[in-house]
Amino acid sequence: MGGKAAPLLVGGAMIAGSVTFAMQEWNKELPIPCQVLQRHLASDTMQEQLGFQVIPWSFKFWHGQVNNDFARLSVPLFGWIAVLPCVTSLEVPRRRSELYAAMEKTPTGEWRIINLLEDPKDSERAVKAPTPKRTDDIMAAETGQSVWSGASSSSTKQ
Repeated sequence: MGGKAAPLLVGGAMIAGSVTFAMQEWNKELPIPCQVLQRHLASDTMQEQLGFQVIPWSFKFWHGQVNNDFARLSVPLFGWIAVLPCVTSLEVPRRRSELYAAMEKTPTGEWRIINLLEDPKDSERAVKAPTPKRTDDIMAAETGQSVWSGASSSSTKQ
């Protein structure tokens, strides 16, 4: 019996240790630049510009680099989405966009946002870019042919 229970006991101990570690990380306080960014996004004007209500625990998934004087952060922003359009009370969290921020510490000790960029993940909010133009040299490289020396490099094809 002891030999057959050992894998179960080891697996249970590993799961318990993993859950304990995950809870410690989840309850850990955010770095100060993340807190500043979180307060900035909590404002009504930012929520209106984003077009959705950011779920506060989105900041738990931040990653990046925080130094004494500079911080570079990436934060996946989650928002609530109705599962069925006809049932608005049944909602699930969905990753709506990715936020990239560059921040600096001012001489007074306050953190200031230098640059803030949102990369929308929703197809309805994403900006549609024009089809890139393909120049003769790109087409020649794809087909293995050489570019005619008399052709101008500014000629383009769709």
